[in-house]
Amino acid sequence: MSLQGFEQQLGYTFENPKFLQRALTHASQSVNHLERQEFLGDAVLGLVIADYLYHQYPHLPEGDLSKMRANLVCKDALLQIAQLWGIASFLNVGVGERTKNGELKSESIAANAVEAILGAVFEDAGFNHVRPFILKAWKPLLANIQPINLRDAKSQLQELTQAQALGLPNYVLHDLGMTASPRFHAVCFLNKKNLGEGLGNRKKEAELKAAKQALSCKFIQAIMG
Repeated sequence: MSLQGFEQQLGYTFENPKFLQRALTHASQSVNHLERQEFLGDAVLGLVIADYLYHQYPHLPEGDLSKMRANLVCKDALLQIAQLWGIASFLNVGVGERTKNGELKSESIAANAVEAILGAVFEDAGFNHVRPFILKAWKPLLANIQPINLRDAKSQLQELTQAQALGLPNYVLHDLGMTASPRFHAVCFLNKKNLGEGLGNRKKEAELKAAKQALSCKFIQAIMG
């Protein structure tokens, strides 16, 4: 696919295509690389998401809003967007940054490129254009975000097992690959006993689902009485 085709996937056509070209160029490939745009995009993304949450949840305190924002701008969220855009195949990276199969050796490169593209859109058209661009791209993540429960499933499970002197649950996470959806598979263990499993597009999401399943398993239900 050409860069024009990639622009169609993004839903945005650059007035200055050089901004996009630089956003897709890793430091291993050229001195004219994406890192400055990544810096800019990180700031823009944080502002747009903070503004959205501030108005969407007017009664939530600052602490809860900060936790929600963190879940939406973290590496896992950026990788989900990178997967939706199919960004990995368009990145210009040095030979040493790809495997023999052509896959990126480091998923961080794709996550950083997402932020660089946001910075590139901001450079190209300003805040009034990058804001709707981000909200459209993040729509699936925003639809699934919920106000943070300070005692989420993982916290509840940990409190319960500690109260019963059973030790701490631990989570084994399997990365199914950038092309998989959901991407992550988590298994919750307590003293080598499988209590529950979960799938998610983010690591934390998979672990929370595994903990939620663990809370409803017969072993834990028996403890809870």
